[in-house]
Amino acid sequence: MEYVKGRPFFCENVSRIKNYPYLSKDKYCDILIIGGGIDGSIANYYLSDKYDVVLVDKGRLGFGCTSCATALLEYQLDDFAKDLLPYMSEKEICMAYKMGLEAVDKIQYLINHYGNTCDFNLRPTFLFSNSIFTKSAIEEEYKFRIKNNFICELFDESNNPFPFSIKSGIFARNGGCEFNPYLFEKLMIENAKNQENIFENTKIDKIENAFLGFVATTNFGEKIYCKKIIISTGFNWEILNTNSLCERFITYSVVTNSLKDFMWFENALVHDAVSPYHYMRLLPGNKIIFGGEDSVYKGKDINENLATKKYVKLTNDLFKLFSNRKDIKIDYSFCGCFGTTPNNLGLIGESKYDDNILLFISCGANGIINAMKGIEVIEDILEHKDNKLIKIFSPKRDC
Repeated sequence: MEYVKGRPFFCENVSRIKNYPYLSKDKYCDILIIGGGIDGSIANYYLSDKYDVVLVDKGRLGFGCTSCATALLEYQLDDFAKDLLPYMSEKEICMAYKMGLEAVDKIQYLINHYGNTCDFNLRPTFLFSNSIFTKSAIEEEYKFRIKNNFICELFDESNNPFPFSIKSGIFARNGGCEFNPYLFEKLMIENAKNQENIFENTKIDKIENAFLGFVATTNFGEKIYCKKIIISTGFNWEILNTNSLCERFITYSVVTNSLKDFMWFENALVHDAVSPYHYMRLLPGNKIIFGGEDSVYKGKDINENLATKKYVKLTNDLFKLFSNRKDIKIDYSFCGCFGTTPNNLGLIGESKYDDNILLFISCGANGIINAMKGIEVIEDILEHKDNKLIKIFSPKRDC
């Protein structure tokens, strides 16, 4: 089944992740990580510093759903706080927001340590509505954030600094960051401690219980003996077929040509509050990436006719936003699978099938933020420590 379609922008004209071999002999390790996308690369980077870790991916590293991530990294979640209250307490929602801010700091620390090789920038975030039907929801969300000491401003038609119309919007100056997701994965993979234990084109066909752990058999017949398994395969794993928490979608994106003398207020990460929602940010070279128009993923190959219609819709909506610019053209169109849960957070922690098989699957439009803090949940579980995020990330949770 296809999980990516089109011509992903982020993998082109960049230095590629170096080639890794396929597994050609049996291996023994503490932890086997299955899946080498951005989730797997984050798990591998942090865990290989403490454990004997093997990472395998059935294809090329970074060419799955990672290549289609738009990497608008925001502390806010997909839904308004009031809509999350059936699934989390107000305290837990605030904890999730703070987690997002901490994840941005954590990413910045990595960039400062290794150098900015992935087009990283700190950015403000702007969540807005240009509809009277969602204007009050924006204002209610603003009050929630102010009440809980999240620094932000409320814009409306009278003080709108953006070059498109709004009814209301929340501007958070310290709200997020951006990068090239493929190049960030490259940074994580190539700075991990276990370079000799990273394998591409190595598919796990079977997992069986063994003495003190598991034995995983590859498509070539080699066996990996391990104590624990971490599944980081995104949404390409049958374990999700029976997990009612995760609903899968296809999200669509277009990328424009380079636009001369073009920017918007502080180059904020922009997210609207309509349904289906849209998001956009400026890329290097003054290109706009504009995405959204999500459709339900039905477990089959991506429908090309539907994708084409979505690209046309995105293009028309982008033209409407910037109707004064007649030089906007579309250079890239692509789409990919992602998943979401009722509380907008990932499936991270002990699986409901076996406590020694852990899921590390970030969900929602803000999945990378999930992963950067979710790895701390995995680390604490492995070390038998408590973590305040375990409950809201747990794959065993009810919502």
